[in-house]
Amino acid sequence: MKSLIFSACLLFATTTMSFAQAPVSPTKVAPIELIVAGMEDKVETLEKLLADPEKYDDNEEFIVRAGGVLACFSQALIEHEGGAQTKIAAPTLRDAGLALQDYAGHEACVEQLQTIKTAMKGEASGEHEEMHPWDELIGMYDMMEEMNDRNGGLSRSLLRTRGKASEQLNAATNAILGLAMLADHSYLEEDSQAEQWDKWAKDGQQAMTNMIGAIKEKDKAKIAEFYKISNHSCDQCHEVFRAE
Repeated sequence: MKSLIFSACLLFATTTMSFAQAPVSPTKVAPIELIVAGMEDKVETLEKLLADPEKYDDNEEFIVRAGGVLACFSQALIEHEGGAQTKIAAPTLRDAGLALQDYAGHEACVEQLQTIKTAMKGEASGEHEEMHPWDELIGMYDMMEEMNDRNGGLSRSLLRTRGKASEQLNAATNAILGLAMLADHSYLEEDSQAEQWDKWAKDGQQAMTNMIGAIKEKDKAKIAEFYKISNHSCDQCHEVFRAE
């Protein structure tokens, strides 16, 4: 009986851990310097969006989206083999990113931004769990909007690339967000759809990871190849599933 209970507990723990961890190790998805660059980029975005209290209502949806992307980057940093080298207080930062998605108003968002900025310097505040489910980091709509914006930047790399980190960041952002998409089965109507969802999500995610290297190497043929694979997986998925 004790053996049966132990086995059941072990199974539960394993299932919970696999649910909480990224479906693919962030170490294999994007280099640490691009993850940090993505975080810094969103901090700058938030500073601009929150600069004028009177424009909060107009900017609210973009603030929420930035919070979600930051939460994903932060969790990727936590699970990345090189994450500890950055000294960033990623769990604190992640939870601030989650709080930005609460539609709490300008003053509350400014407070979270201050928490984010101090966390970027390695200053933690309060107690924060290290692990967090990837399907609860960002909403599907905000994820898709960010991916679409980044895809626009990648389309320009198709025409001409200089291999800059800013170009690589477009691919790295979509690769990290692809982990959240792969983990999120909320749009599935039946369990039997999970295998197909996972294939399309993983194909797109892996193409974006490969795109990082192709841009860095200024390999236009490879850029075009991975761009096509990613967009094909998106098109197939949208024929069946679509975030409302």
